[in-house]
Amino acid sequence: MFNIRKSAALVLTAAVAASTLMSASAASTQKSLSSNFTLVNLVNGANNIQISYIKSTGAQWRDPENTALNGLGAQLIRRQYDDTALDSGSGSVVVSSDGPVGAVVQILTRGNQAATFGAYVGVSEGAASANVPLVQRNRQTASGTSNSQVIVQNASNSTIDVDIDLIDGTTGAKTFTHHITGLTSNASAEYDLADESASNVPDGWFGSANVHALTAGGEVAVVSNLFNGPDTMQTFNAFTASKTRWGVPLFASRLANSLNTPVAVQNVGTTSIPANTVTLSCVKDPASGGSQTLTFKNTTAIGPSQSYFFNPVTDQTIEANWFGACNVDSAAFQTAVFVQLRILNNGRAGAHEGIALDGTDKNVVIPLYAKRLNNGFASAVTILNLGSAEAHVHLDYKAGDGAAANCVASFDKTIPGGGSLIQNHRLATNNTPADNPNSVPQLPSNCFGTLTVTSSDQPINAFVQLDLLDDILGAQAGDPFQAHNAFTVAAASN
Repeated sequence: MFNIRKSAALVLTAAVAASTLMSASAASTQKSLSSNFTLVNLVNGANNIQISYIKSTGAQWRDPENTALNGLGAQLIRRQYDDTALDSGSGSVVVSSDGPVGAVVQILTRGNQAATFGAYVGVSEGAASANVPLVQRNRQTASGTSNSQVIVQNASNSTIDVDIDLIDGTTGAKTFTHHITGLTSNASAEYDLADESASNVPDGWFGSANVHALTAGGEVAVVSNLFNGPDTMQTFNAFTASKTRWGVPLFASRLANSLNTPVAVQNVGTTSIPANTVTLSCVKDPASGGSQTLTFKNTTAIGPSQSYFFNPVTDQTIEANWFGACNVDSAAFQTAVFVQLRILNNGRAGAHEGIALDGTDKNVVIPLYAKRLNNGFASAVTILNLGSAEAHVHLDYKAGDGAAANCVASFDKTIPGGGSLIQNHRLATNNTPADNPNSVPQLPSNCFGTLTVTSSDQPINAFVQLDLLDDILGAQAGDPFQAHNAFTVAAASN
């Protein structure tokens, strides 16, 4: 939801070159990373756009690009690793437009490296402060050593100073403050905890972070990369707003493919949340086995800035081989919620922000769907019904920039109250009753583009998973898995 006449800040968290991106730090990852982004039009008409690339110094990286999108869901893809006007380096992007646009950024390895992929949505507006629910330094996990990068972009019109406060996950006390001084307008700075001294932040540390501008009127946009081992990376946005109710479109517990979705609930208030106050209530997907509903509560208090985890990886009391949609209710306490998606048997992982359940929009735009592309790329879209009654939705698939003309489809579905609808473009289909109920037989393989979902009654939202398919390319080394939220639109108007 990018605001009209606002600049959309895209923090590109790795260095950009003509064909590869060199990692901005040798600590959390030794890999060369590339970036690209997809823009999608969120107005039903013409939308003039300017794309500006900014170096870490605040200088222009290349000449701005002026272009336009026409029609709701119109798509534009820019691949920085193919942009010969950009020399090697790292930086950020600002997208200015006449009307609202959405953007998704992908960070990925290329060439002969094992896969490391991440994705996040571009930030539409900055804020004076932002919260990161999970941050780690040299912590041993099931996937290897874990470290966090926190990338901060100045979303203000003048130079600002910024502090990153690290809050211990066990005690709730402030562990350390990292200072960023003289961050120029639109420029970004990276804080890699693997580079931090153990005397400031000890090995094995985990907790949360609060990023805030020290300069009066200053605003920041914040993205975090969470690395586990040599390959796994989860990328997600920090939170600039707090809520008491959040939606989790997909909660999975120890599935046959080893997918699990730990849910982190961060207390962003100033008082402790008592035990048994936060409720995770879930309704199973029609394709799932097991109980119709699941309910869990926090077993310990959650101090200010601390996070509590509903984690099916470690909590064996959570029913196995179960998936569905969940709500997080923290009573009167303000929280931020983010979701990790971890496939334990091969180290693939992604992350996305929880969905605020007070949303009222009935239109959702997914910037990029992909059904079993020849290069192995594919997506799954999970649409969440924010209402308590059944939602009647219309799905409109449009062919993307460079896609075949037959990459279009239009049909209707229903979503139970508080439940979700999965559109799994990773599944092969034959238009037969044997097709998986979550598959999309209306589309042929090797299609990509945008998806617009319109509800006639209940508010909705969605998130997207992106992956490379082993059944097309053979077993993939590393972590090609990504996840990000979709965009809602109040109304499809000019």
